[in-house]
Amino acid sequence: MTTVPISSTDGPSSFLARLWKPRNRYYFIAFLFVLPALINFTVFRYLPIVAAARASLWEYSLLGGYKGFVGLKHYQYMMDDIYFWKSMRVTAAFVLMKVPIQVLLSLMLAVLLQKETRSSAIVRSAIFTPVVTSVVVVSIVWAMMYHSQLGLINSVLSAFGIPRQVFMSDPNRALPAMSVMMVWKDLGFSMIIIMAGLKGIPVVYREAAIVDGANPWQIMRHITLPLLKRVLMFVVVTQTIFSFQNFVPVYVMTKGGPMDSTKVIVFYIYQFGFLFQDMGYASAMSIVTLFVLLVISVIQMRLFRTDVEY
Repeated sequence: MTTVPISSTDGPSSFLARLWKPRNRYYFIAFLFVLPALINFTVFRYLPIVAAARASLWEYSLLGGYKGFVGLKHYQYMMDDIYFWKSMRVTAAFVLMKVPIQVLLSLMLAVLLQKETRSSAIVRSAIFTPVVTSVVVVSIVWAMMYHSQLGLINSVLSAFGIPRQVFMSDPNRALPAMSVMMVWKDLGFSMIIIMAGLKGIPVVYREAAIVDGANPWQIMRHITLPLLKRVLMFVVVTQTIFSFQNFVPVYVMTKGGPMDSTKVIVFYIYQFGFLFQDMGYASAMSIVTLFVLLVISVIQMRLFRTDVEY
């Protein structure tokens, strides 16, 4: 009987050697860098979403726990809840007032301040400072500035002979006033992102357009904006999501008033979950809000979709 010699390259060691090729080793190292973010999203995002979806099907409170399975009862009740739909309308109005103005101002400031000079660096730092400031502190300071008698804004208006205005106590002005504050707060973030996108556009495109006789507006319209579509998509989508999550300014400044004019959906969810101890219904509203955000994000991504490469 003839024996076949076993090659020294066969066996577990050779399998590990093939598995640990340079390309696979790079993938593994890259995965290690991504792993903390994956753990963070799993623990603090995905698992809470699953838990909320489960809680939305039960009578559930933080103090009493799970009491009974109700199926889609919370979702059926939501369809007839006029305050839920009013909160969604208030949230939509807040998003429409904040996001377009913020993106437009961010684009203008990014174009004006993209040059690397000492003065532009100082202005960029001043604009970005509110981004890293606590939103609680910002809300308190702006509430004091909006005060009808002692506020800084009314003092400035009085100096120009304009009568004192009521901001946070007027149902027609409270939400726009809060939108102005949040535009000021988040403007620096959008500006920095758009500025990074501007720096990524090759200078050769602009130089070729200048040689062809294009004016600054034509360069902005036909070159800069098309090449910024992906960056603008990121800014619009993220700011829309952040705006839907607006809670702290409402809690600090108005508690949802006056006359529910600033009661955004997140604050309404907070009321049911933590004040009324109906976490099941609050979870159902959270799931619906998540679904609405997903639909809006998909629509925005399609609107800003582009095949332009640079």
